[in-house]
Amino acid sequence: MKGDYIMAQDLNVNVTGFNLPPIEVKGTFTIPSIRIDGQNGKSAYELWLEEGNTGTKDDFLNSLKGTNGSPGLPGKDATADGAYEMLLGLNVYCKNATPNEVLKGLIRGLGDVIKKSFKQLEFDRPAKGQTYINVYGTPHFKVALLGKGAAAGVSIGDDGQARMDLDKPFMTEDIQIEYFNMLGSIVGTYRVSGYNDVKTTIESYEFANTYDQQNYEFPEVTTVGAYAFGNSAKTIKLPKAVRINKTAFNNCADVTEIYIPSFVMQQGNEFQTINMTELVKLVLNEASDVEALSNMLLSGGKIYNQNETKRFDKASKTWVPVQ
Repeated sequence: MKGDYIMAQDLNVNVTGFNLPPIEVKGTFTIPSIRIDGQNGKSAYELWLEEGNTGTKDDFLNSLKGTNGSPGLPGKDATADGAYEMLLGLNVYCKNATPNEVLKGLIRGLGDVIKKSFKQLEFDRPAKGQTYINVYGTPHFKVALLGKGAAAGVSIGDDGQARMDLDKPFMTEDIQIEYFNMLGSIVGTYRVSGYNDVKTTIESYEFANTYDQQNYEFPEVTTVGAYAFGNSAKTIKLPKAVRINKTAFNNCADVTEIYIPSFVMQQGNEFQTINMTELVKLVLNEASDVEALSNMLLSGGKIYNQNETKRFDKASKTWVPVQ
């Protein structure tokens, strides 16, 4: 033994095979690696020859090729039956081979490939007193006021826009809009908040240049300025108005009804009704000055008291019961 190494002669081991008895050696030592070279095996070609075959290596390789398989099933024509079998072959369920079921199967198979997400509804908040609302959404979807249903809804056009009429002028009350898909199912409900501040005054010329609104109703308005309305007005309802400028309705050539049951007309403040050729009904307070009422020129309209139980007779300057 030299140092920490054990020399082969120190072991005094005669190796006659590979089955060696266990050897316990204490200490640190190094055993040189042993390399044993075996004989090369035979190639597949050589084994092929030993089996009695003859030929070159190419003959051997050609012998490995199998015979052609049997012909496959003929392809299916583009029919419902063919599509039905193809869908089943692609693991897409199809109830039967009818065209309707095949189409449904195709749609199921395509899944999210053809599914389109719809556009969420958007809208312009109406101005105070406005009688319609502009909305924007998916073409051919519908919108309707809450509870009216899709059948009564307004269809959104190809440009993604629609205009929906309101039941009454937009003021303090919130409105809710239901949004329907093409099957008529609700996909959303939207709330449009009303104005918290109650309108009590209509300023001079406020609606004089409004051309797309015909009906005006302001439940809390008490004061109306000069030339307040334009010629597009058809009906004007101001149940609490008590201070109205005599020119407030001067531009209302096409108005058919003015409802101001709280207003008491005085001499010198008569409305310029001569231009209101379409006026059918003017409702104001019975306490109005009869001379002022007589001075108003009406082409064919009638004047009624606040609860419309009496009509003013200009000839007698009295209120007479409505027949």
